[in-house]
Amino acid sequence: MRLGVVLLVICAVAGAVLAFVNGITKDRIAAQATIRLEQALRDVVPEAVEFQDDTERLLEVKSEVSEEKPGFAIVDKMYRGYLAGEVVGLAFMCSPSGYGGPLETVVGVSSDGKVSGISVIKHSETPGLGANITNPEFQMRFVGIPKGTSVKVKKDGGRIDAITGATISSRAVASAVDEALRVFEVVSGKGALENEL
Repeated sequence: MRLGVVLLVICAVAGAVLAFVNGITKDRIAAQATIRLEQALRDVVPEAVEFQDDTERLLEVKSEVSEEKPGFAIVDKMYRGYLAGEVVGLAFMCSPSGYGGPLETVVGVSSDGKVSGISVIKHSETPGLGANITNPEFQMRFVGIPKGTSVKVKKDGGRIDAITGATISSRAVASAVDEALRVFEVVSGKGALENEL
């Protein structure tokens, strides 16, 4: 009985300390996540100076085409990038599954339908292997790929060189780019590139 009470007190104190620390840090963590996302948006649609969250339109389009185009599940959010009131591209927040879990990936597509950049903002991939998906040299392999192109690693019959020893991570990034391009085709056909500022 005595050991149970001691254990209960220790757990209660530890829980209170964790709750206190979480209360102090959660706003900072959220602010850092926002900063990372804003930087990623600027990196993937470099022409844009302003971004507008257009996830509502993305959700509408996803619900309309869910039966005819399955697989739009990993695109979670969409942002329109503007320069002088003109839409210059769309950015898609994707969450494909890598070797170590989900990858938070932002894919930019210019208004002419080509990949303008990618940025992996959060991952749990193996350091020195899968973590190399954050290297600019790997990410540049996707820049310029036009809509209508099936994006796959060479091992799956595509044209993208996978990172040595990290095919699963490379495949996850390729699937994010592929799906972002397919979603771009649909949303641009439904007027998502119209200027609404």
